[in-house]
Amino acid sequence: MNKPPTLLHTLNTTISGMPSFPLPLSDEEIKQKYQVENIYHMHMNESAYGASPSVIKVLQAESNLVGYYPVMRDDPLREKLVETIGRNLSTDHFFTGCSGYETLELLFRALLRPNDEVIVMHPTFGIYDRLTMLNGGTVRNVPLADHTFAPDIDAVLKAVNEKTRIVLVCNPNNPTGTVMPKSQMDKLVHNMPDHVLIVADEVYFHFVTDPDYPDSIQYVLDGYNVAIIHTFSKGYGMAGMRIGYGITLPTLATYVHKFYRGFHLNRLQIAAGITALDDPAQLQKNIDAAVNGRDYIYTQLDKLDLHYWRSQTNFILIKCPCPAADISQKLLERGVIVRTLHGDYANYLRVTVITPEANQAFATGLEIALQELR
Repeated sequence: MNKPPTLLHTLNTTISGMPSFPLPLSDEEIKQKYQVENIYHMHMNESAYGASPSVIKVLQAESNLVGYYPVMRDDPLREKLVETIGRNLSTDHFFTGCSGYETLELLFRALLRPNDEVIVMHPTFGIYDRLTMLNGGTVRNVPLADHTFAPDIDAVLKAVNEKTRIVLVCNPNNPTGTVMPKSQMDKLVHNMPDHVLIVADEVYFHFVTDPDYPDSIQYVLDGYNVAIIHTFSKGYGMAGMRIGYGITLPTLATYVHKFYRGFHLNRLQIAAGITALDDPAQLQKNIDAAVNGRDYIYTQLDKLDLHYWRSQTNFILIKCPCPAADISQKLLERGVIVRTLHGDYANYLRVTVITPEANQAFATGLEIALQELR
C-alpha cells in the first residue's frame, strides 16, 4: 500500500523555527506540587482589581443572547471610543481587534509584503518579531542602550531604507517599563519618510506619570503616519476579554477594516468595552494600585540592594545577582509567579505590580530566595 501523501513539504518554512506558546502549570497543579494555598499571578501584567462590576453585570445579561450573532461591524464600540476620548477624533480614526495583539496583526497584514522590513528596538515585546516573520517580513533590530534602555533615534532613522514599512515604538516599553520622551518621539515622527508607518504601541499608557510622555494622538491629528495601539486588557482589567483598538489616519483605518473577519468582535466584547468606558472609577482604581504598588516594591528592592528600572507601567524590571530562573523557581514554590527574560538578559526578571497582598508576598519571597541562593 502506498503511503498517504504528506503536506509537510508545502508548509510555510519561514516560520519553521518559531516556537509554540508554552503551556504553563495550572494553579491547581502548582498548589498540589508545592503545597501552597494562594497563587499570585505576577507574570502576565494583569491589573490589580480587574474589570468594573458593571462589566460583569452586562456580561451576565448578554450571555443570554450568545445564540445570536452580534452586530456585523464594530461601530458601537468605535462610537463609544470617540465619545470617551474626544480630541476631535471620529469613528474613521479607529479600528478594533480581539486584543492589542490582533490589532497589531491587522496593521502588519495591511502593510507588509514579502521581504519588507520592520524596525524594532530590543529588548522589547517579542510579538513584533513573530508578526514580522508570519507576514514574510524581515526584522531589523536597533537595540536600546545598555543599562539605560534609551532608544537611539539617529540609529533608527539611519536604519530606514526603501524596504522599511513599520517602525515599532513600544511606549512604555515591555519589558523595561521605560518611555521614549516627547523630544525623541518628535524627532522620529518629523524625520520619518512617507512610506513608513510608526506604530506607537501604548497599551500601558494609563499607568504613565511622566509629564514628558508624548501625545501620540496629536501626531495622528496633525496627519503624520502614526498608528497607536491601545487595549482594554491593562488599565480596564479585562485581559480575558481580548479587546484592543487602534487610532490612526482615517485612510489607513478604513483600509485595515478590509482585513476584518465577519462579525469581527463578538457581542460580549462589544458590550464589555462600551461598559468599561463608562466606569472611569474602576480604571483609576487599577491605576492607583499600580502606581502605589510600584513605590512599595521600589522600597523593598532598595532594602535588598537590587538594581531595577523605575517603571511607567504596571510591572518592574529587576536585575538579579544570579540567574533569574533560579529566583523564579524559588518564588514559584511560594505561589508567586514572575516572568524571566532570556539570552543576554538571563539575570533579569519582570514582576507585575498587583494587590498589596501579592506585592508583599513577592517581596518576602524574593528576600528568602536571595538568602537561599547566595
